[in-house]
Amino acid sequence: FTTRLSLCDEKIEVLKSTKLLGTIISDDLKWDSNTKEIVRKANMSMQILRKMVEFGATISEMKQIYFAFVRSHLEKSATLWHSSLTQKNINDLERVQKTAVKIILGSSKNGYKKGLLKLDIDDLKTRRKKLCLDFAKKCIKNPKLKNMFPRVYKTKCRKSNKYFVQYAKHERLKQSAIIYMQNLLNAND
Repeated sequence: FTTRLSLCDEKIEVLKSTKLLGTIISDDLKWDSNTKEIVRKANMSMQILRKMVEFGATISEMKQIYFAFVRSHLEKSATLWHSSLTQKNINDLERVQKTAVKIILGSSKNGYKKGLLKLDIDDLKTRRKKLCLDFAKKCIKNPKLKNMFPRVYKTKCRKSNKYFVQYAKHERLKQSAIIYMQNLLNAND
């Protein structure tokens, strides 16, 4: 399949997916291939944690290594794709952290939730939500980016939105990153 569009007398190539700044963007705007790649890279980096166990590293050292080498992969460009993840994508990402918690704490049978509490770590979904909110708040302070989150000045209701939320007719647009962060700002302000 080729397009009829041309630029400088050359037809524009149509791609199924492309990697842009380390993030895989597909033509159907789904994040399955990106999630698969993130999980693959994070699992490869998990070998560092396994080696640290063999060398007798402390829990706090292993936690820092997890943050630097594994979780950094799991959160790469998260503000872009977090709002559009399927439940399968969320489970795949969370499974990596479950494995890391098991490696850090040893083969304890306390479970994932108790392991997170013991290590004082949030689950990845909560962490990505915080990252999105922090990103939106930083954008508001930046004069070049604050137009993504315009303020609403007329407030006649008791509980009205402080930030304009773009109208979305279709579910795909409702799950977009900007609309998601506009709603986050209203819920947290």
